[in-house]
Amino acid sequence: MDQIKKIKSTLFILLLTLVAPGISTAGIVILNGLTHENEAQSGETYRGTIQLQNTGGKSKDVRVYIRDYWYSFDGTSKHDPAGTLKRSNGKWINANPELLTLGAGEIATVDYEVKVPAADSLKGTYWSVIMVEGITPPDTSNYSSGVTINTAIRYAIQIVTNIGNSGKEDLNFIGLQLDTTSTNKLLNVFIENTGERVLKPELSIELFDESGKSSGIIKADRRKTYPGTSIAIELDLKGIPPGKYTGVLVADCDEEHIFGTNMTLEI
Repeated sequence: MDQIKKIKSTLFILLLTLVAPGISTAGIVILNGLTHENEAQSGETYRGTIQLQNTGGKSKDVRVYIRDYWYSFDGTSKHDPAGTLKRSNGKWINANPELLTLGAGEIATVDYEVKVPAADSLKGTYWSVIMVEGITPPDTSNYSSGVTINTAIRYAIQIVTNIGNSGKEDLNFIGLQLDTTSTNKLLNVFIENTGERVLKPELSIELFDESGKSSGIIKADRRKTYPGTSIAIELDLKGIPPGKYTGVLVADCDEEHIFGTNMTLEI
């Protein structure tokens, strides 16, 4: 019988973390926010910094690189090479350093510069992400059979450039889904940004029963959606009794941009 070769596999899991600043999973934390939004005009240059800290007890290598970022209401997302998306500003960004080593407890800074092209055609919002990824080398100290798991955490810091106040703001309600399987009744509202600027809608609904009585206004926290992306927002219908309702669904983006639609709903 041939000798069976025992192979040890090392599995790397890359977890894209969109957690709040200061929350750590593997030693590296971002100290000054996961979204950096600025206003600039064509031909202008602006600069910023990303502050990170190694909260672990050992030194940590970190890699910095740029990717595009797109997401959908169905939970899918993509991080394509910089410049893939039509509204990417990834090619405008230079980040330095691209590799760094942080000692235990050390705080470091990644500087970035955004050079907006001098093009009159630019309008609205452009964005990409600077990825900050802890490098976890494979553990080859033990060659026994089995599988070991090394977890590398990466943060996506969104770099957003708004070209002045230019660009159309528009959105579309693309679907509704009533979820009654959970303890609370949840209305999932799917919204697509069909404009040219980033939107941060505050969603609300007012339901009226068959007698015309209002059940009050239910609101959800603001969510961000870039042009060409879509999001799902949950409205908690806890306390709304079963029945047939008409309603008014409103997405309030700012004082000048409020979008609404009428709807019917049976709970």
